[in-house]
Amino acid sequence: MQDELIKKVAALMAEQTSAYSRLESATAQLSTVMMRGESSSIESLSKAGEKELLAMRSRLLEITSDLTRFAEIRAKEPERSPLDPDAREHFESSAKALVEASKSFQRTAGRASSLALGGISFANACIQMCGLPPTTYRAPVIRYAEGAGR
Repeated sequence: MQDELIKKVAALMAEQTSAYSRLESATAQLSTVMMRGESSSIESLSKAGEKELLAMRSRLLEITSDLTRFAEIRAKEPERSPLDPDAREHFESSAKALVEASKSFQRTAGRASSLALGGISFANACIQMCGLPPTTYRAPVIRYAEGAGR
């Protein structure tokens, strides 16, 4: 039972690693279309990213639940039997790949975030120079950023 849980978690982490790669690709594309100002592409890439993030959150919950069950099973055992070496190796390699994918995405997301914030600042400065208060203008990117915390 324990080996099966660990193998299942390792498979979920491999799926999560793939999802990070897809999300990183979408984020890199989003940076490009933000620089070009292609609003329809910005919206479609934002929605694709949101969909991927939702699936990732669900998968993360499943990983957490399975690891909790594993810990509870291990805690109840009077004598802890060792894990299958293949299951342990698969888990460790999946975990390492997941950490690397998340770090890579974090760098890409940071660049996209800086680009978006710089664009917002520039747009606000331009609007103020034209005599319009920035609170009267809300670009789609700002709407997504404000709605992300809700």
